[in-house]
Order: sequence, then C-alpha cells, then structure tokens
Amino acid sequence: MTTPSRCRIRSASLLGTILLALPALAAEPAPAGDAAATAPPGAAATAGGHGRELNGHVFMPADDVRGALVTTSFTSGLLVGLGSAHADFQVGDRTLSGDFEYAGVGAVLGYEYAPLDYLSVRLAVSELIYSGTTGRSAIVVGTSLQGGAGAGVTLSLPIGDSLRVGALFDATYGPNFALTVGQALKTVIDSCSEPSGCDVDSGSAFTAKNVFELKPGVAANWAPLPSLGFTANATYVRADQTINGHEFNGNAMELGAAADFDFAAISPVPIGLQVQFSWLAPNGSALQHVTDLGGGIFYTGRKELALGIQIIARRFAVTPDVDVSWSTFVSNIGMRYYW
Repeated sequence: MTTPSRCRIRSASLLGTILLALPALAAEPAPAGDAAATAPPGAAATAGGHGRELNGHVFMPADDVRGALVTTSFTSGLLVGLGSAHADFQVGDRTLSGDFEYAGVGAVLGYEYAPLDYLSVRLAVSELIYSGTTGRSAIVVGTSLQGGAGAGVTLSLPIGDSLRVGALFDATYGPNFALTVGQALKTVIDSCSEPSGCDVDSGSAFTAKNVFELKPGVAANWAPLPSLGFTANATYVRADQTINGHEFNGNAMELGAAADFDFAAISPVPIGLQVQFSWLAPNGSALQHVTDLGGGIFYTGRKELALGIQIIARRFAVTPDVDVSWSTFVSNIGMRYYW
C-alpha cells in the first residue's frame, strides 16, 4: 500500500472541521476627526482593498477552495478521521473480502500575511497518521504517516465593490511513510511458493514516498449581496513523486467552487451556511483522481472569527487494493484568527 496524499487515498474517512479564531484585541479609539471613527463595521478592510469582506459580505473559509482574498490570519487545527473501504484482498490461498475500517489523527498550522492591499504570502505545515482499526483492516489498509509543508502567494485586485480576482501560486512538499502488512505477507507467500525459495523484499512491507507539487492558478471572489458570496478557482498541478527510489511525475487540472450565505446580514441570527466542491483530474502516475463535495455551518457574529464545522464527502483511494467510493468524509477541527 502507498500512503495517501490528497491524491492517493481511496474510499472513506471522516475528518471533522472547525475553524476557530480568538476574539480581536480592543483597538484604541480613533481621533475625533478621523474618518475611520465614523466608518461602519468592516469599512476599513473594504476601503483598504484587502480582508475577507467584499460588498459587506464576510466570506467563510473553504477547506477545498482557496480564493482571491488577501488576508492576515493564523490557523491551528486538529485533524480527526474515521472511514471504511471495500476490498477483495488475497493472501496466499485466503481472500479477505468486505469493508475495512480505519481511523486517523493529525494537525495543521498555517499563517498568512498581507503586507500590501494586493499581496499576501502564506506558510503551512501538517501531519497525519492513520491505520486500520481491526486486525483485518490493519492487514489490508496498513499504517501510514503523512507530512506536509507548503508556501504560497496571492496577488489580487478588486473590480468594483463586489468582485476580486487574482493569481495564486503554491509549492508543497509531502514525505509519506507506510507500513503495509498485507502486501508484505502476500509477497513472502508468493516468493516462498517459487522453486528458487523465499526472497523477501523489504520494499513490499515499507513504502517511502516523497511528493513535490507546484500549483499556479487563478481565483475569484464575488459578493452580489451582503448575505451571499461565491468563490471559484482553477489550478494547474505539476507533481514529481519518488516511491522507494523510483521516480514518477504527472500533472493535473484542479477546479473548485464554494458558496456561502450569512443569515446575520438579513436577521439577528449569526449563522452562516456553506457548500463547496473540488475536482482533481490527473494526467500521469504521480496523482490520483479526487472529487470532494461538502458543506459547513459557521458562527458569523464576529468578523475576526472563523468558527464552524465543515464536512466533505471525498471520492478517492486509500490503497490501490480497495474500491473507490463516496464513503469518505473529511474535516478539520481548529482555530483561525483574522486581523
């Protein structure tokens, strides 16, 4: 089994998402003659040309869809997951068939800084470990550790009061290590059945994979109403991957879209709803097909907070030996603060 990156996992996982931010520090009152003193809430971010607000609408962060907004923020998250995958896996003369459950836990840290109204830079690190949760699933799914680090830039400009468009560029590196018990047993049994005798290959039990990706793209945010916002992007992905010393490369196109509605803009209810979709279509052996569809609910009482839960159904492959299905669910529990 090869450890999944975003493009390697196949079948089902539950990861629950909460983006939490700390309340903003109290600012000193502006001088009596300062125009900012009489400006409505959010006007400073809009007038300055950056922030997560357009046309009075405060955008909710989408895990799968990066937009053109230029912000300064800090993110800390805990990744938790549960899932199952269907497989028919043969070891010797025995076939393991059915659903195989697995669970995972990890963490993510991210920081974005906007030194200019049209520019922001970002850094992020993450790690995830997952394993089969029963004896049967431990054999088929195995255990894997996935790390990740990335950096990126957003360059964008407003068009009127309700639209912002821009260019994105990200570079990511992900080392992955997997222990696959089932594949190791299968290799040993097949090898020992040969007349030449047993020839155990350690690579069948342990997989070391490193993935480097370059992602240039374009994005847009549009807020036709203070209560409604849309985010969309299109990204080209170039991936170079090394698996146990063997090199693979490929490329892909990734499309994403999200919409969110804030009830606080039309009522006293500080609740926002969000839907999001992304699709990765690969060309080459370094990436796998991934489709995400999900939504979220957020508290929208403070612009400095991004507090909510997102749940995403993901169609991908946890290992090459299991079926692809819509039984995966992804989310992130954490903290995010804008200033």
